[in-house]
Amino acid sequence: MNIIIHRGTHQIGGCATEYRTKNTRIFIDFGAELDSKNARPFDIEGITKGKTNCDAVFFTHYHGDHMGLLDTINKDIPLYMGVASKEIAQILNKRLSKSPHVKSYNVDRIDSILTFEVLKPIMIGDIKITPYMVDHSAYDAYMFKIEADGKVVLHTGDFRTHGFRGKGVKPTLEKNVGKVDVLVCEGTTLSRTEARCETEYELKNRIKPILEENKYVFVVCSSTNIDRLAGICSVIPIGKYCICDNYQLSVMEYVRKHAGHKSSLYRFSKAKYYRENLDEKMNGSGFCMFVRCGNPEHKKVMEMYKDKNPVVIYSMWKGYLEQDNIKRFLDGYKRLDMHTSGHADSDAIKMVTDITQPETVIPMHTEVPEAFEKLVGKDKLMILKDGEIYNLGV
Repeated sequence: MNIIIHRGTHQIGGCATEYRTKNTRIFIDFGAELDSKNARPFDIEGITKGKTNCDAVFFTHYHGDHMGLLDTINKDIPLYMGVASKEIAQILNKRLSKSPHVKSYNVDRIDSILTFEVLKPIMIGDIKITPYMVDHSAYDAYMFKIEADGKVVLHTGDFRTHGFRGKGVKPTLEKNVGKVDVLVCEGTTLSRTEARCETEYELKNRIKPILEENKYVFVVCSSTNIDRLAGICSVIPIGKYCICDNYQLSVMEYVRKHAGHKSSLYRFSKAKYYRENLDEKMNGSGFCMFVRCGNPEHKKVMEMYKDKNPVVIYSMWKGYLEQDNIKRFLDGYKRLDMHTSGHADSDAIKMVTDITQPETVIPMHTEVPEAFEKLVGKDKLMILKDGEIYNLGV
């Protein structure tokens, strides 16, 4: 079996990894680069151009840096996602398709995606792929165990252990994966200074007094960061409104249908979508409203309360604050930055390597692959270049 990381060996996002045998060729993820303005052309023979030579593409989750080049994949190549991940991608892109300012994926192409179930292997030619649900800022994200030619690879995708479902990662690996030959592992946070990521539980508890002490609170966060939305909703004081737009409510309602019976955290029972007839009640009782940068309707509501000293909780990656549209959206408001990463910290990466005991560790989704040396040792570390072929042998 050969492994080729076409993009992602020395950058975050834009992931595309190939696994192939003599008879079968599959890809894990086919993502767009995070810096869309300076994105480079990305064409692969048999995948995006020429005669099709690919048996399937599997997506770890619905974030654009993992599935953003969906529309460039040849139409006769089967695509696979988790059930909930596909549904959330459908909801998101049906909304985006109505906006003239934001690019969406082809909704029909998303509708055609096949789905897999956790722990249930899929055979594509002579490659066996088994999905394992993991904790990530995207709900319904997966690792994949890939088996072929007598070798076993664990492809982590994006994961972490400090979210609400993070405790499940370790037993999942211990029970279902065990030792592997190669670990292809994300290392997003290794270029950052924090040694440990704050847990979603800790973040929720830091946000709670902000909601209690301030009558009007706006929260800027991703509409599909389900754990963040759920954590904040769970600490909104009784009597204070939880407000969002109809699109955001549709995402919450889907998660409620999918997981509300498993955990009260995902029931979103207080959430209401904003309507003008709520203005008087919101003004009197106070509220927490989820908003998105660049949305003119959200900005309109924020402007209505600008002279009432509202607090804006910014709960996204700080790097986005450099973008002009976000600067304009937040200008003039009291801003509190309260966020934790959707990605594994060094402790989580070390835990995965300790359990799987790989002969070789290949970093991806990282700007500093050399930082893995402190975690796994020099002998195990294999730093590839984009497009380089790594042969596992027989």
